[in-house]
Amino acid sequence: MPIFLYFCHHFEGRIVMKQLLIVILLTISIGAIGQSVGDIIADIYEQVAEYGGEWEDYCQELMELHTHKINLNTATAAELERLRFLSERQIDELLTYVDKHPMASIAELQLVPCLREYEVRNLSYFVTAEPVKQTATLYPREVFAYAKHELTLRTDARNIENAQGDPMYGNLRYRFNYHNQVLAGWTMLREAGKPWEALHYGGYIQLNDIAPHLKTLVVGNFQGQFGQGLVLGESLRFGKSSHIFSTNGAEGVRKYSSVSDSYDYLHGIAATLQWGRAEITPLYSIRQERDSMWHHVVGLNATYKTRGIKVGLTALEEVYRRDSCHTIFGLNAHYKKGRWAVWGEVASSYDGSARCDTAMSRWGWGTIMGTSWVPTEGLSLMLFYRYYSPTYHSRYAQAFAETSKVNDENGVYIGTEIQLVPKWRFSIYADGWYFSGPKYGIPQASWGWDVMAQADYNPTEAALMFWKVRAKRKYVTDTYSLRYQFNWDEGGWHLRTQLDGSLVKKDTAQVTWGVSVFQDIAYTFRRVPITLQLRVQGFDVRNWDNRIYIYENDVLYASSIPAMYHVGGRLYLNMRYKIGDHLSAYCRVSETLYHPNWTGGNKPTRTDVHLMLRATF
Repeated sequence: MPIFLYFCHHFEGRIVMKQLLIVILLTISIGAIGQSVGDIIADIYEQVAEYGGEWEDYCQELMELHTHKINLNTATAAELERLRFLSERQIDELLTYVDKHPMASIAELQLVPCLREYEVRNLSYFVTAEPVKQTATLYPREVFAYAKHELTLRTDARNIENAQGDPMYGNLRYRFNYHNQVLAGWTMLREAGKPWEALHYGGYIQLNDIAPHLKTLVVGNFQGQFGQGLVLGESLRFGKSSHIFSTNGAEGVRKYSSVSDSYDYLHGIAATLQWGRAEITPLYSIRQERDSMWHHVVGLNATYKTRGIKVGLTALEEVYRRDSCHTIFGLNAHYKKGRWAVWGEVASSYDGSARCDTAMSRWGWGTIMGTSWVPTEGLSLMLFYRYYSPTYHSRYAQAFAETSKVNDENGVYIGTEIQLVPKWRFSIYADGWYFSGPKYGIPQASWGWDVMAQADYNPTEAALMFWKVRAKRKYVTDTYSLRYQFNWDEGGWHLRTQLDGSLVKKDTAQVTWGVSVFQDIAYTFRRVPITLQLRVQGFDVRNWDNRIYIYENDVLYASSIPAMYHVGGRLYLNMRYKIGDHLSAYCRVSETLYHPNWTGGNKPTRTDVHLMLRATF
C-alpha cells in the first residue's frame, strides 16, 4: 500500500492506478499453472551473478539447456559447469551419486548431498534422467530434419520523451540447434540513435563431438575460458556474490551468440582436439575495430587432466599492425582431493608496441591462487590471493578483480558458506585490496575493503527470503547497503517484495542516503496462454553516490539493471502471449515518473516499449 500511495500523492496517477487495479483483479479471477522457465532463469542470474557482463548470452545458454536438457546419467563435469549456479563440490557429489545409482527420475535429486531445495528446483528445469543410449551416427539429412529452429524479431522505443535522435532499437536473430551437437546462429543489430546504415552483424557455427578426437569446432563469433581467466575468459564474469562457490563456467571455446556490438569477443575459428586426458585448442581471430584497424589474435591452449589434477598452458598473441603487438601466456593448475582443493594461475604479458621505451614498461605479470576446504558437511571455506602488476594487460582477461580491468591490483579474499541449521544458509565474505596508482575515479594510490553477509531462509518450498548487508570502502568513500527480499511461488503466482537502503560517507562530506522499495506480481493464466509480470516501485535517492541498482525482467533473452536515482516512482508490465505451438509474442511497457524538482533537466517521465516475436519450428 505505501507504494500505491506514493504514486497517488506525488503524481496524481489516478488513471494509472485504475489500470493497474484492473490488471490485478483480472489476474486474480483466473486459475494458475507452474512458474515459467523465464522466471527461474531470472532468479538464478540475480542470485549468482555480479551485476554486469553478458547476461543475454548466459540467458540463451540456459534456454538452450532447457530445450535440450542434460542427461544426468551421461553428464560430465564440463556440461554441469555450464549451469554456473552449482559449486564444484555439488557437481562432484552429483556425479558420484549417478555413478553409483543411475537415476530413473530427476526426483532423485533430493537424495544428492549438498543440494538444497531451491537448487533442486532450479536443476529440474535443465536436466533429465534418461536411459543411456549408444551414440548414433550423425547423418546430415537427420540434422536438418530433426533440428530445432528459432527466429526472433525485437524492436524497442527507448526513452521516448527525452530521446535526442531516433529512439528505435531493433534486432533480428536466427538460431539452429540439433541436440546441442550442431549449433548455428545469425544476428543483426541496430542501435537506437544510430543511422540505419550502421547495422551490426554476427554469426557462428559450432560442432560438438562430430568426429573422433574433435571435441569442439567453432567458426564465427566465439569466446573462451581457460584456468582462472587471467589470459582468456568469458565475457560474463561472476564476481563477488552471495553464492561464493559458484563455478566460473566450463573451460574451452564456445559460440558467442549475444546480440551486441561490443568488442569483447573473438571472431574467426577455434577447435578443441582431445586425445585421452590431453586437450589442445588452437584459435585464430580477425576483426576490424571501430577505427578501421585490423586486430589479429592467435592463441593456443594445452590442458592435461588426470585423477584430481588438471594443468593447462595458454598463450595469446595480439597484432594490430607491424609496430604494435601484445603477447600473453599463462600457466594454470587445479588439484582436488576429497574435501580440499587448491588452484591458481600465473600469467605474463609483453607489450611490443613502440610506445613502450623501457623493459619495465613492456613486461607485466599477474597471479591468482587459492584454496577451498569443506571441513564438515554444511561448512565451506575459501581463501585466495591475487596480484596484477600495473603493466600487466590482457584484453580478454576476466579474472577476479575489484575493477573491470585485470590490472594494478593486490588483494586477499576470504569467504564462507554455513548451512548447519535446517532451512538456513549464511554467506560471508571479506575482500581487501591495494591499488599502487590511479584508477578510474581514483586519482592516486589507495586501499579498500569490501565485507558482505547474507542470510537466506527457506521455510517452505514456496517461500524464500534473504537479508543482505554490505559495507565497502573505496578510496575516500564509505558505502553501506542493506537489502531484504521475499519471494513466494505457488501454482502460477510469483510474488517478490524487495527493500533497498544505501548510506554513503564521502571524505568529510555529510552522510547521504537513498531508499527503494518495490512489489512484483507475476502470474501465468490457466485458461489462456498469457503470462503477466507487474512491478510497482518507489525510490528516493537524491545523491548519485547512493544510486541503487535494481534487476528488472524484460522480454525473452533480455534484462535491464537501471540505477535508481532522483526521487520518483517506476512501474512496468511484461506480457507473454503464446500464439499456438510455434509462435509467441512478448511486450514490455515501462514508465518512470520523477518528482518535478529532480528531473535532471529532462521531462519528468521516461517511457520505454519493448516488443518481440519468437517463432520456433
